[in-house]
Amino acid sequence: MIGIPASSGITTVVYIQPMELIPLIYFKAGKAAQPAETNPAWFKENPLELAQYFADQGAESLYINDLHVSATGKGENFGAILAIAEKLKLKLWVTGNFKSLSSVEAYVQAGVEKIVLGASAYQDPKLLKESAQKFPQKTAVLIEVKNKKVVIPGLVAPSHKLAEDYAARFEADGVSTLCYADESLDGIKEFCRQAKAPVLALADIQVMQDLRKLFDAESTGLTGVVIGKPLYENKIDLHSSIAFLNDLAVAGTKEATIT
Repeated sequence: MIGIPASSGITTVVYIQPMELIPLIYFKAGKAAQPAETNPAWFKENPLELAQYFADQGAESLYINDLHVSATGKGENFGAILAIAEKLKLKLWVTGNFKSLSSVEAYVQAGVEKIVLGASAYQDPKLLKESAQKFPQKTAVLIEVKNKKVVIPGLVAPSHKLAEDYAARFEADGVSTLCYADESLDGIKEFCRQAKAPVLALADIQVMQDLRKLFDAESTGLTGVVIGKPLYENKIDLHSSIAFLNDLAVAGTKEATIT
């Protein structure tokens, strides 16, 4: 929004940016992998072809779970991610088992938009701080919640700390975005209200009306929603859902007259 002096007498049109919808892709052994018990007709094992499919459906970003991040960063899926970054105009979010700053740096140099640290954010605070310091706009972190408790990758028992506690810690470390996974849409909206950093939600929405509920949280810092298994189960159509969000944004456009 651009502020205009009250004396100008100009009508300002305020446009609401559509909340972004981001497909989730798993990469394993250099190929795209579909979630268990799914087999959509549109699925392609070729990573570049699958990425192109989602781009054709209207996606502007991809959330990639690299199931094999090497210590140097250039594991068996790195080539596929590099090819997508070079050939398609898509913003890439990549998560995986990052264990070193060199592995983070390799993906940043490949053109990845955000590196989403999971287990290492909890188990190696030094790596998180180094990554956030060297790549402040590229470092994000994953906070996963089940039954209102934070689930730390690699640990059986859930944490006794609240998601907001971890959010405050990660924000203090300098991360640019919080990726928040929760089965509860109300939980996502509440987290967005309390978080200071922008939030990207990982939510297995089942119907498009769930998007309407999350769209209400946009004003509190929710920038987008990552969709995984329901997309592969054909419960959610990506193209139609993006159009639905665009319609919500248009409907929310307001004109403010300053006198």
